[in-house]
Amino acid sequence: MAEERFIGGWTRSSLAARTPEERYAIWKRARGLRTADGNQLAREIELLGLPYAEPARLDDDDPMRARMAEIVTSPEGRSACIEATLDGLPAIAGVDPLLHEEFGAAYRLSDEAVATAAALVAELMTREGYVDSGRKTLPNRYVARSGVFWKRG
Repeated sequence: MAEERFIGGWTRSSLAARTPEERYAIWKRARGLRTADGNQLAREIELLGLPYAEPARLDDDDPMRARMAEIVTSPEGRSACIEATLDGLPAIAGVDPLLHEEFGAAYRLSDEAVATAAALVAELMTREGYVDSGRKTLPNRYVARSGVFWKRG
């Protein structure tokens, strides 16, 4: 009997053969589809019980990371993060367009860059006196699919 196939042609054995980082990327894309088929694949990855890990961040000495930190901590970046929070969005929604404008595909296609941006925003918001209040999904127009929602501490 043939294995059940999920959206994209994935089977349980083909998912099991992937690394945790690859499974995370598949899971993230499936969830991002926001369809019944995508949700089914994401649930199947979760039910397999195999590890799927968020991507690593860019190295501290990576030039892209240094430039991202400059953008996030700039007056414009700081203001954008706080405005997004006041608008009821995760803070990363404020700087996501700035980072996409600066780096284009290098940001859009890199899970590591998006994870780094989220970490940099978290550092900024913590320094500004905000506390983590859970995760929220972002509208489709953003590169980041979700982010932390912050409240004044």
